[in-house]
Amino acid sequence: MTMIYPLEQYADDRPLGTSHERGLRSKTIFDDPFDVVIIGSGAAGAFAADTFVRAGLRSLVLEEGARLKTIANNADVDRQAEHALAGNSEKGWNPRGWPWSTRNLGGGTVFYGGASFRYTDFDFDPSERIYVEGLPVKWPINASDLAPYYSEIESILSIDHAGFECRRRQAPNTLSLPAEHLWEGALRLGLSPRPTPVAIDRSRCDHCSLCIAAQCTRGAKRDVVTSVLGPLANMPNLVLLTGVKALAITQEKCHHATEVRCMDTATGQIRTIRGHRFVLACNAIQTAALLLRSITPHAPTGLGNEHDLVGRGLCMKLSEYSQGVVHAARQRIDDHPIGYRGPFSTVCALDHYLDERCPTGVGGLIYEAKHDDWSLLQGDGLVLRVETVLADHPSLGNRIRLSSNTDSWGLPRLMIDYTTNQKDLARLAYMVERSADWLKASGARDIQPEASNFTMGSTHLHGTCRAGDDSRTSVVDRDGKLHSLDNVYVVDGSYMPYPGGLNPTLTIQANALRIARQIVRDAGHTSASRTLRPLPN
Repeated sequence: MTMIYPLEQYADDRPLGTSHERGLRSKTIFDDPFDVVIIGSGAAGAFAADTFVRAGLRSLVLEEGARLKTIANNADVDRQAEHALAGNSEKGWNPRGWPWSTRNLGGGTVFYGGASFRYTDFDFDPSERIYVEGLPVKWPINASDLAPYYSEIESILSIDHAGFECRRRQAPNTLSLPAEHLWEGALRLGLSPRPTPVAIDRSRCDHCSLCIAAQCTRGAKRDVVTSVLGPLANMPNLVLLTGVKALAITQEKCHHATEVRCMDTATGQIRTIRGHRFVLACNAIQTAALLLRSITPHAPTGLGNEHDLVGRGLCMKLSEYSQGVVHAARQRIDDHPIGYRGPFSTVCALDHYLDERCPTGVGGLIYEAKHDDWSLLQGDGLVLRVETVLADHPSLGNRIRLSSNTDSWGLPRLMIDYTTNQKDLARLAYMVERSADWLKASGARDIQPEASNFTMGSTHLHGTCRAGDDSRTSVVDRDGKLHSLDNVYVVDGSYMPYPGGLNPTLTIQANALRIARQIVRDAGHTSASRTLRPLPN
């Protein structure tokens, strides 16, 4: 088999630690079943792995992508990743769909801007305003269930939640120059601006870039490679494999998974690896696809798919940018201690999050969102750019499917079957108007919207293995376990029965930590051969 997209140009040959290997080279480490097999090394998988390894469980992490050289940026990785079909039967299919956050060790956290919001009470139970036939939108957990895990993640990732919660009129000194204008504009409108909570260690940050789509070489941006996997990579009970794609999970008996079939993406070698528990952390597109590919005599339509729900309820959030220009001398921009530079977002407004004037009464977030490309910021005047983000309505019709055609790996090609709800488009139009109001109040002229093309795939992916108490309307229970299997768990954004209207990464990480802690407790009850250290509630 000839492999394409090997990422060799950007792959770092150096191991992250003694526990890290590329590919399926070892002949001995797979002889015995692992206590836990974690599939995916991004926001969710890293924190799950950290929990299991530090609790003494023999753990395997499988990551399809490579450890990246520091020179690699998001565009480099994207150019060498497999695409999906995106669209629907009515409008046709675009072959440039995007089924990834990014395909590399650490996932999307390596290139994200670090925006890290806690979900609100409404996000966990929007049922007073949001109703979807056949899909309950209330989560089986609430904000208080995640509160201690939010706090723990925030501490690890240097997220200033207290600063975000503190209402103030005086602008903090963390704002970029555009954000200073936006802060004053928000106050003129009667809004309550807040500093965007970001996973950045400001003591290490020198504002070297726009902080999104590029790697941080100083360790300031708290991606999971820097903050979690790196410190873990020399632990003796961890095996971290990069360049290994999970193809399917297999069963030898009903209600229990036994092996993962996987492939070395450089050589095409295929082998099976046994495990006692399997934790899926691939993202809401890739996790659903893995379960759908996992066809067994006990699961003829895929694992967990007895009620045809795996892959359904896909949510990607609606978003759109708005941009304007404020008169400012170039020298003032250059002399400002931050200027245009990172973090990519330093101010936000949630005043329209619930807004009775917005269709359905549910609005969204607006925040500063700087350009990825420096060249767009070198003209006259100061560019102010914001993005509005809204939760989309879950729908049974929006789903991940497997095509009859195959991709470069010989696997069924992924299909992102998504149609935007008309109510959501009306909400988006309303929030774009509010974005323009904010820019005008901040002194901007020549205001223009800019589409985000969210329907082609997104870094905000949710809902394809939705959680709930009823197996007829959900795939996993409150603790992420598939209703129909006793040892397969989902810890990524697939879990979310309602997507929430904020950047989901922090919530995904906190929920993954919560679920992983519960798995460890269960392992302590069921495994007499292993002593687990006590874990906090």
